[in-house]
Amino acid sequence: MQGVASHNVPSPAVVVPHFIFGGLALLVISLLIVVEPSIFTQHFINPKLLAVTHLTVLGWITMIIFGALYQLIPVIMEVKLYSEKLAKISFILLALGAICLSYSFWNFDIGTEMYFSAVFIIIAVVFFVINVTATSIKSTKESIERTFIVTAVVWLLFTVFAGLALVINLTHPFLKPTQVALIKLHAHAGIIGWFFQLIIGVSSRLLPMFMVSHNLNKKKLKATYYLLNLGLLLGIFSLYNNWQIGVNIAIISVVLSILFYLSFLLEAYKKRIRKHLDIGMKQSVLSFLILLIPLLLILLLVFGFNSLKNSTQPIIIAYGSTIVLGFITSLILGQTYKTLPFIIWLKVYRNRVGKGKIPLPKELYSEKIATIQLWSFSVGFIILLAGIFMQSDNLVRLGGIILVLTILLYNYNSLKIILHKPKKTNK
Repeated sequence: MQGVASHNVPSPAVVVPHFIFGGLALLVISLLIVVEPSIFTQHFINPKLLAVTHLTVLGWITMIIFGALYQLIPVIMEVKLYSEKLAKISFILLALGAICLSYSFWNFDIGTEMYFSAVFIIIAVVFFVINVTATSIKSTKESIERTFIVTAVVWLLFTVFAGLALVINLTHPFLKPTQVALIKLHAHAGIIGWFFQLIIGVSSRLLPMFMVSHNLNKKKLKATYYLLNLGLLLGIFSLYNNWQIGVNIAIISVVLSILFYLSFLLEAYKKRIRKHLDIGMKQSVLSFLILLIPLLLILLLVFGFNSLKNSTQPIIIAYGSTIVLGFITSLILGQTYKTLPFIIWLKVYRNRVGKGKIPLPKELYSEKIATIQLWSFSVGFIILLAGIFMQSDNLVRLGGIILVLTILLYNYNSLKIILHKPKKTNK
């Protein structure tokens, strides 16, 4: 990995701001949970929950993914990033768009500010898509991982334009389906098409690399790819046309695709040569265990029992929360310790290799603090989830308080890595 990345890696000035902004956005999100816990105990479509959701998916998750992908492209595609300048402009526009859009939702101000926010986000995404597509074209290395990434970028573009259509439809209705159906369509295009697909593409390459696993069955990844995209296409068509049977078939297809993916990761785990898992990998393993929860919840929602009808609202909110604040957030928290230290280590020590003793990337952060972070996240998320199911503001607030502690620890370690100063080598 070091050999490939050291020749093609972009400047830290491109990548690091994404991690800083993302960490601050997640801190704000956790504070909002403490201040307004009722957003998780109301109807799943309420302005403040929409604000927190969009700040999470844009300011935290998408922001970190953009930054990490700029760094990981050399590993996945073995080429240099097409344009660092385009990446920096995209970062600024995405940051502005995420802040303004979330603020507009919080105050439910459907006006000029919301439209401008949507335009900022779309331009940011278009620049990102141009960057990734142009980089991908330069690469001659064909792989299922590359296919996942390119397809995810296409779904990202669809998701943001669908979001713009939703905003317009609020004030000037022109779409046939109900607003609830459109929101579900928009959300799942982003979650399954963009987040899941990108995570599968990157993690199916990097996690076996980190665990040193060989001779894996990549037919499972191909099955994942086709089942995931066929299910998503059918689901969007069915939601738009209010075809419930199509929705049910789509859900089965997507769930099967995720199970194939988890089977691939389980195989990689069993065949790993590196038996000891560092703290970043432990947090990542936790995230895939959390992923089993929304798979169960979506099956309950669609094929559920009459006795669950009174629990539909909390199950829907729990479903979204376990994906966004559980699975994806946990995975990012873990993989930050695999990517960010290497970025800074490469910047500080790349010209000192072989000239004396230098620290390893994992020595740039406190493993003790990262371990406390792992446990506090687990406890905070469990309490938050219990509060959602029990419709208890107090439990949601308590979970939020513990998550604030978690994010403070995460940001401390991130800044410790980013601000790392070079140590004198022993000659």
